[in-house]
Amino acid sequence: MQKNRNPVLDEIEPEITQMLETFGYELVLSELKGPAGAQTLTLYIDKPGGVNSDDCAAMVKRIEMVLETLDEQRHNYNIIVSSPGIERPLTKEKDFERFSGQRATLTLQQTQGKRTLTGILRGLTRSCVVIERGADTVEVPIADLVAAHLAPDWQEIKATVDQPAGTSSARGSEDEW
Repeated sequence: MQKNRNPVLDEIEPEITQMLETFGYELVLSELKGPAGAQTLTLYIDKPGGVNSDDCAAMVKRIEMVLETLDEQRHNYNIIVSSPGIERPLTKEKDFERFSGQRATLTLQQTQGKRTLTGILRGLTRSCVVIERGADTVEVPIADLVAAHLAPDWQEIKATVDQPAGTSSARGSEDEW
């Protein structure tokens, strides 16, 4: 999905990915931005149960070591390691299966410009992402995707957070059990 990818990422990403996987992390997305000599390498990592600031800090140190062995001459990056967040980018085909049943937003490049679709992911079929939008099911060719990310329903989250203690929107009060 990353059309304008920095070629440096192609050189360093396999080694970083391997190191992260050794420690139980997944590389969700990598970005290298900024002018030469002052570039920022941002890595979004995840693991089952999510990541916290201690995870990110520990991985920054390990990533610095990997980069020093890969490109001693060019290792002049500001490194940021972060959680992908609640609106996690969907960057690999397996993500569309893994997060099937969750709400997502897809951005497509079409001849008439960009188009955004939000709905419930229903997986992959024939190199297309399947998304349910109300009563309609749409198949979007992966080749047309510019970006995709989870899109939680903020109203639903707010309603859950705003509920009085001891209640649940799905079950009523805990005393009813």
